[in-house]
Amino acid sequence: MELEGLNRLLEKYWEGQLSDKEEDQFKADLLDNYDALSGELKELADWFNSTASFKESLQLDDDFDDNIMAKIQERKSESKDSWNWWKVAAAILVIITLSYTAIVIPQQKEKDKLALDNTQQTPEMAFEETKATLALMASMMNNGKAQLESLELFKVAQDKIKNKFEKENNKKENS
Repeated sequence: MELEGLNRLLEKYWEGQLSDKEEDQFKADLLDNYDALSGELKELADWFNSTASFKESLQLDDDFDDNIMAKIQERKSESKDSWNWWKVAAAILVIITLSYTAIVIPQQKEKDKLALDNTQQTPEMAFEETKATLALMASMMNNGKAQLESLELFKVAQDKIKNKFEKENNKKENS
């Protein structure tokens, strides 16, 4: 097969458009024309050759299935025992959460109510407190905005990928 045909098949290979039969033929053509290849085609032929020899060397033992099934059974028995501990831990966590909710939160609400009663005694104090709170919020929002700017790179990449797939889909629909 000529090099132009191999280059076309290479493009289809990278796009994932080769059937299994075409892919096998492509690999065979690469190996048959190995001496005439250069660049990416030669590297790909070397890679196919090395993976093929590696696949041939891989073999499973006869008792592989038995070993896997034994490990699965072992894991199933272990998971049943550990599940009971999770139930106990979850029950304790629920009790602690309910206790905290019943005892601490009402006390905190009472403290907050007393604090609110004492803070805004004059309009000037309320204004200064509001101004300080808004300044704090502005600085926090600006800090968050700086962090979000770094995510702009991800948005640009996402848009490029989306546009590429939309163009490919439009080409397929028009064909």
